[in-house]
Amino acid sequence: MRKFLFVCMLFCTVYTYAQPGKYAGTKKSLIGKKHTNLDSLPQLKGWAMMEGTVMNENPMTDPELHLVSVYKKGTTCIIIFSVQEDTASDKAVIADVVEVTGVAKGWTIRTWSCRQNKKPNNYIVAWAKETDTQYMKPVKKAWRFNPDKRRVDLIPVTGIDCENELGC
Repeated sequence: MRKFLFVCMLFCTVYTYAQPGKYAGTKKSLIGKKHTNLDSLPQLKGWAMMEGTVMNENPMTDPELHLVSVYKKGTTCIIIFSVQEDTASDKAVIADVVEVTGVAKGWTIRTWSCRQNKKPNNYIVAWAKETDTQYMKPVKKAWRFNPDKRRVDLIPVTGIDCENELGC
């Protein structure tokens, strides 16, 4: 019984720590990098910053900030999720990364103003088609940043839409 519990605990530990970077592709090396400004990272040289935002509901009162930024090079976008553990400091650490390839003209990565079943959710990022309507649909892929686990999970696109503004 002890061996079984030990194996189960080991599996859970490995699974938990193996998740960050699951969608990072060629940019997995960014995870864990500390920064004050993402543009200063050598791995982002040649990439254009498209958009970014603070994901927290109450950034003025939350003990740490959760940040997301999108960079683009050609038809590839990278979504960088950072955590600023001390709001009095300007240092943050990259918690997770998503690499999105084949982002065609007319499609964008939206890091803010996304909704799930018409309820705003600051932690959702979506790859959506730009439209003439107030909210973009269809959504090709969507991810949710989990601030407790500090990782990104792919979520179903059903019920996801984002406000139609400029993006990646």
